[in-house]
Amino acid sequence: KPKISIIIRTKNEERWISKCINAINTQKFKNFEIIIVDNKSTDKTVEKAKLCGVKKIISIEKYLPGLALNAGIKKSFGDFIVCLSAHCIPKNNYWLTELLKNFKDEKVAGVYGRQIPMEFSKDADKRDLFLVFGLDKKIQIKDSFFHNANSMIRKKIWNKINFDNKISNIEDRIWGQEVIKKRFKLI
Repeated sequence: KPKISIIIRTKNEERWISKCINAINTQKFKNFEIIIVDNKSTDKTVEKAKLCGVKKIISIEKYLPGLALNAGIKKSFGDFIVCLSAHCIPKNNYWLTELLKNFKDEKVAGVYGRQIPMEFSKDADKRDLFLVFGLDKKIQIKDSFFHNANSMIRKKIWNKINFDNKISNIEDRIWGQEVIKKRFKLI
């Protein structure tokens, strides 16, 4: 079985972190590690992560999304890397299995999953999430859209194409552009 490293970027996520980690720990696929990359949380995020059994916690001073992911990936053992936001809680016990099954094709660089709005999400945000993350599977060979709130990538591709360390957002879409240029696929 391949190994998976799950990178969760956090800053003051005590509301979600336990639910997120508990949902990960109930996965049918078991060969994984969880790495928290925390940006100076002042709440109980780190404490709750430790209580849920997370052993690898990296503290960063300056938050940039790609920089945070790259820091976590550098400390990972996985053949595949999951990028997950703490508020994106897996909906079932087959989440990792479903992401991983898309990598049978060696040309697949990354897979991103749906992000479902929370009950308190603003109406405009709900609309946008349902439009962007429909129910249809998309195999992208030209469209470079990618979303790191819930994604899995091949580490061997990340070894050649890291996330941009300097930008303040859309690190996932820039990475998507680079892998599409190299004729990989996104799903």
